[in-house]
Amino acid sequence: MAALPESRITAQIKNLGRWANEHRSGAFAALTFAVSVSLALFFGLSNLSEPDPQMTYEIVSETDVLDVRTPVEDLQITFQNEDIQGEKLNLRIYAMRVINNGEVDILQTQFDQDQTWGLQVIGGRVIEARPIEASSSYLNEKSNPQVFSENIVQFDQAIVEKGQFFAFNMLVVHSKDVTPKIVALGKIAGIDEIVVTRVPVEVEGPGFLSDLFGGGWAVQLVRAILFLIGAAVILGLLAAAVVFYNFLTVTLRRRRVGNSVVMKTLTSQKQRDLLSEVYLNHGMTGVSDLREKLGSSERLELEAATLGTVVLAGESEFRIPPAYYSAGSLEEAEALTRDEEEVLTADPEFQERLELFLQELSASRRIF
Repeated sequence: MAALPESRITAQIKNLGRWANEHRSGAFAALTFAVSVSLALFFGLSNLSEPDPQMTYEIVSETDVLDVRTPVEDLQITFQNEDIQGEKLNLRIYAMRVINNGEVDILQTQFDQDQTWGLQVIGGRVIEARPIEASSSYLNEKSNPQVFSENIVQFDQAIVEKGQFFAFNMLVVHSKDVTPKIVALGKIAGIDEIVVTRVPVEVEGPGFLSDLFGGGWAVQLVRAILFLIGAAVILGLLAAAVVFYNFLTVTLRRRRVGNSVVMKTLTSQKQRDLLSEVYLNHGMTGVSDLREKLGSSERLELEAATLGTVVLAGESEFRIPPAYYSAGSLEEAEALTRDEEEVLTADPEFQERLELFLQELSASRRIF
């Protein structure tokens, strides 16, 4: 296969670059749409699995009721017939809070009915459990923390919605040399372990992305359909805005062409049609490109050598399509002529009118 001439390769590269520039807006819109759909599907599908429940017991505070560090002779402190000081015991009040800091509600059906839901104090004996507050009147009534045995506090199996909590005070008696340990009791479906912490925890909640893309397959399907419809509407509005803008632009350009004094002075109808077509499609930039091309004999000779392939001006290669900008077309429009040596030269009168037309357009733009 014969190698292509260097000029032909150069022309093909220019044509490829021009095509890419002409279609860059459409390619950008398609890329934006594809990326948006991909992100929506990715985040949506990644959140199809149901979030896990979570339950935490917080030790909000600990307060010793009696803090007698030095024994006092003849001082006797009894509690339920027990000598607190003599038996080296201590009374401690724990302020406890039970909170659903997960992303889903905990229902009554999720509790294991065969196990006690509550907590156990290891190394101490629970004397009393008294409710103090709750996030809702329902939990205030239904949680009902109560002493079940000497070291167990039991709660009623109530519905604990996400972010909801109930709190109570727990009175514990224990030996001074023993630090009681609190452990959670009971089993809730979906929770491997109920955490007991001395640091208050923040309610995590679902988060923005989970709220935005959460839900099952049906919700995701509806969301995808609505997203596509919304994207189509937005793209349609953008396209309509572009079309409307182009319509206004062309209308204004037609008015300027119709009112142009320079256009009326052109004796050649072909030259008038060429100048009108270039301006209507590409505005002042197209007219400037045409002037630059006609003023460059080297570029005209190069184009003639490439068998009529379009050679354009500067950085605006994509602006003028080959249909009426090739050397052959310009020659047919009487903007170019050939001398006896078959060398293409620009028509001087047309060049003069072209320059005047640009000045006229510049003056009209300053007015508006």
